[in-house]
Amino acid sequence: MPDLRPQILLLTLPLLFVGIAFWAGSDFLTKQLLSLSYRTPDKLQADTLPQVLLALNFTLIDINIDQEDQVTQVKIITANSMLKRLELEIPNSKFPEVAIAQQLGLYPQIKKLKPNQQIQVKIPLNLTAIKVEIEKKQGISFLEVRTTNNALKKLNFVLPFTEVKILEVMTAQLLNLSPEDIRKLISYQVKNQSQFKPQPKQRIQTEKAAKTETILISN
Repeated sequence: MPDLRPQILLLTLPLLFVGIAFWAGSDFLTKQLLSLSYRTPDKLQADTLPQVLLALNFTLIDINIDQEDQVTQVKIITANSMLKRLELEIPNSKFPEVAIAQQLGLYPQIKKLKPNQQIQVKIPLNLTAIKVEIEKKQGISFLEVRTTNNALKKLNFVLPFTEVKILEVMTAQLLNLSPEDIRKLISYQVKNQSQFKPQPKQRIQTEKAAKTETILISN
């Protein structure tokens, strides 16, 4: 019987060399990867907020100033047909009307805001949310636009529409944004809607029941 050990040895040696080479290569690669420095991001990057340059043209009616610890909260009531109120936060000042003009970018052309004053201003805004409260009975909708600006925090609009599609188009025109950007920010709350108004499926069932009852009476 022939001796097979030399042949087995010849077949085993190449496999052994391949295994040693693979082990040495993988060990070297692992050490190289572990020696690399990895830096985790400092913070998660959120989606870029929509930025708009909003042109405001309104008549100043009243300024309500509420003092707080470090800032003064200002509510400006306007005579604009759609823009009704602006809310600002400014550093405490002995002359808040002057500080408001500075924050709105009106100073030094306008050094002090006064009631019944016509205001025209363009303000860059970073929008965070748009909340809409739809009043069905009155046929109007209240828009609250929130921003991340240091001064101008909220804008309140009143629109003579209650249809969602029309509201989105009008809001896009007011803020110089696309309807797609508006849909990402906007949320709705509907008021004065009857709780007992039958849904389409319920109306169909009601109509069927009425027809059945009519047939029974006629028979």
